[in-house]
Amino acid sequence: MAVNNRPAGDSFGRKVLAEWPILLVLAVFGFGMTVILHDEVFQGAAILGLSILLAAGLRLFLPTRVAGTLAIRRRGIDVGMYTVLGTALVILGLLVQGIFSS
Repeated sequence: MAVNNRPAGDSFGRKVLAEWPILLVLAVFGFGMTVILHDEVFQGAAILGLSILLAAGLRLFLPTRVAGTLAIRRRGIDVGMYTVLGTALVILGLLVQGIFSS
């Protein structure tokens, strides 16, 4: 379980910046959604998958205290699920694009 060891007196801005891993993942995810909105669905799906793979990498290498909201369950379960979902989206985005563009 994620434990919040931050002092209670932190300002709102510091609390938000302390969640930089999920903010980074959400920024890449938002970029992928923007690509999808510009009618590039398969490339957008691949970018969404890359954002989830980024979450897996951050969860793998960051300590639980720093990972913040990315730490939902135990590290192995989080990394495994993020990796499976991210890889599936990347494969969907890249391989299906080739099938439908023929």
